[in-house]
Amino acid sequence: MELNKRNMKKIILLVAFAIAFYMLVKNLYLVPAFIGSVMNIVGPVLAGFAVAFVMNVLMIPVETRLFAPLNRKYRKRWPKIRRGVSILVTSVIILGLITLLLFFVIPELARTITNLTNSIPSFIANLQSTISTFFREHPKIAQYADAMKINWSNISTMLATFGQKAASTLVSSTVAATTGLFHGAISIVLTIVIALNTLAQKEKLVAQIKKVLYAYLPRKHAESIHHICHLTDRAFYNCITGTLTEACILGTLCFIGMNIFHFPYAILISILVAFNALVPIIGSFLSTVVGGLLVSIVSPIEGIWYMVYFCVLQQLEGNLIYPRVVGSRVGLPVLWMLIAITIGGNAFGVLGMIINIPVCSVLYTLLRENVHSREALANSVPDSRAPDKKPDAAENQT
Repeated sequence: MELNKRNMKKIILLVAFAIAFYMLVKNLYLVPAFIGSVMNIVGPVLAGFAVAFVMNVLMIPVETRLFAPLNRKYRKRWPKIRRGVSILVTSVIILGLITLLLFFVIPELARTITNLTNSIPSFIANLQSTISTFFREHPKIAQYADAMKINWSNISTMLATFGQKAASTLVSSTVAATTGLFHGAISIVLTIVIALNTLAQKEKLVAQIKKVLYAYLPRKHAESIHHICHLTDRAFYNCITGTLTEACILGTLCFIGMNIFHFPYAILISILVAFNALVPIIGSFLSTVVGGLLVSIVSPIEGIWYMVYFCVLQQLEGNLIYPRVVGSRVGLPVLWMLIAITIGGNAFGVLGMIINIPVCSVLYTLLRENVHSREALANSVPDSRAPDKKPDAAENQT
């Protein structure tokens, strides 16, 4: 190989990459701490971008549909203040929804705690009666329980010691908790400020990023990155809107069914189901167990029937609602949706389940586009293995 300027540059880059890769492998144990330190520094910025992205899902219909008459009528001064008014209306809607949920959840939660507190003595009495009846019907098990000789005084002493240790730990961690709360409040304020500024200047930020891409990268690579970013934006946008729609549908169906079958705590459990629907697989398990326990406090038989009802509703949601509402929006078939959820959950937990769906949607779209382009290229190029045509009579005469 000739050692010209171009080849020397390639060799230097290759050696630098090899050294960097070796240092990375050698100090691999430091990577999690380094990532944690970086996330602590840029965490509010990333959180602000994430909040801005979620708020933008609601701001787009507010700006384009709710203010459509104003957009057509006032074209001089209105465009200058439209974005600020849209952000204000979006923030008011989000705060209103949160307040409305708290208005329903907090009284219902207080009522639930009161009912549970009042039901505990009777529940314990019924449990003791059931255990006594069970022991009378099964004397051998009763003899085995008596032979265990449980020392309740030692258990009481152990619980008291544990309580003292917990109290001392709580007192010693008060300063750290206060510092963490102060730091968290500052991070929340910074996140909100960054999110609002991002929404106010989103077109300008996108234009600046495009300028940087086309200035420092070849046009072909810049167009590819821009295309991937566009697909990612649409995939996450559709996934968020689809997931929120599916959560509202599932919570509404749960509320209607619980009122039809006269299950207790319909509002509280339905709101819990709607929130848990944002988390695939694990959310349905939590809704089944927690809802069943709440209903079982009132009536164990109704608790069992609630679990049966919710399992049926979950099958309906998993096989019909979720693939069609979320899957149709992100452009993934049902099978690939299940594969994305499984791989994401096993690799990164709950967050992996949520993020892996739009990520797989982007990969699926890119793969489909590449396959179609290769098919088109293959169809446009004649096959060299095909037999040549027989020469015409005119060609033979020549």
